Amino acid sequence: MSTAALERHERVSVQAWAGQPAVRLEELGELVPVGRAGGQGRVYRPLRFPARLGTGSMVVKLYRRQPSVEAVGVLLQMIAWSRGLAAEERMELHSMSAWPTALVWAAEGPVGIAMHDVSGRFEVPFLMPSGRRGRVLLSLEHLMGADEYLQQRGLPIRLDTLTRAEAAERISAALAFLHRSGIVASDIAPNNLLMGWRGREPEVCFIDCDSMVFRGRHALAAVETADWQIPAAFSEPPRTRAADAYKLGLIVLRLFARSHDARDPRSHLHRVPTELRPLLLRALNDDAANRPPAGEWQRALREVYARGDLNERFPGPRPKPPVAARPVDVLDNSRFYRSPRPTPVAAGRRAHPPAPHRGGQRPLSLVWLVVAAVVLVLLLARLMSAGLHSSGGGGLSSGQSGGAGQVVVPQYAFPTGPGSGYRTP
Repeated sequence: MSTAALERHERVSVQAWAGQPAVRLEELGELVPVGRAGGQGRVYRPLRFPARLGTGSMVVKLYRRQPSVEAVGVLLQMIAWSRGLAAEERMELHSMSAWPTALVWAAEGPVGIAMHDVSGRFEVPFLMPSGRRGRVLLSLEHLMGADEYLQQRGLPIRLDTLTRAEAAERISAALAFLHRSGIVASDIAPNNLLMGWRGREPEVCFIDCDSMVFRGRHALAAVETADWQIPAAFSEPPRTRAADAYKLGLIVLRLFARSHDARDPRSHLHRVPTELRPLLLRALNDDAANRPPAGEWQRALREVYARGDLNERFPGPRPKPPVAARPVDVLDNSRFYRSPRPTPVAAGRRAHPPAPHRGGQRPLSLVWLVVAAVVLVLLLARLMSAGLHSSGGGGLSSGQSGGAGQVVVPQYAFPTGPGSGYRTP
């Protein structure tokens, strides 16, 4: 049997063993892209979806490359396991993860997976910093900034210490469920965790579940988000429960520190509730065996916010006042020609004239004022000259001698220094 025939036989055998329904690509109709393409594939919303695969809105993820036989086997195991759960557990799984529900097949074989569409629960209207409004999937990334961040983006959610503790507790609970089921989340990072609120209660959803480690096996190659990896100095494998525990500690630290890149817990302990500090130091330590599991975090966080005084004990940093550009009042130009503060002059030295104004030019109103004054002076001089000629009187003197009828116009000084106006000697 050829290699290609053997692989086809193994694919059919794996599907028959799993006994899981599948959907053919042509059954889905037109596919509308959802969000941006990822490194391993892209998510689409199909025009239609077979009712035999369940109710509710569905999306499909099509891979860039056809998955291997081993990968298909892992995906089928994940689908079979979820369908075998009790109704309550299956509901919990699909509420906190975008878990695969079926394989998508094309003529050449499996090309992707189907999942429940979670965007309706986590997509929110968002005011962009540019002022444009749009809809985005709210993720953990949006919870690591200042307490006022979501309010500034148009959402009625204040990210105070209590809200952060509740969000961390929900993440811990979801991760504890996965670990109890023999699943390692592996690539725990802000963009792989969707966040939402149902009333006052936060919700969480893990996505990219096909990258998780299921019962010691994984369908897709290992991927780790930058700045969320296990430190290289720890020399430990990245796809273990202990590695998940370290990344959960990073989430707790960065939530309370209001930071996207905090790593050293000792620099931010004053922001972390006192009861959680020992757990945080253990979580981010190189002693992998001693890191607190997700269930321990869940219980500790629940006890902390159940006291009811978390915001009073740890109110968070005060908001920084907004930095606004100083408005220029075009109707008030006094700041352009206000008399400058005199500068002291050393004894025996001449005072230098003030430096030119930084703006380079005088305001237009001052220029027109000077021009009007010059014209007025010239007109007055001509009128006075005409009156003297007509009366035959003597000339005006400015300290110089002149003959009869000679008019000497007083000299006016128009200084060019800033803020001095005009004057007569």
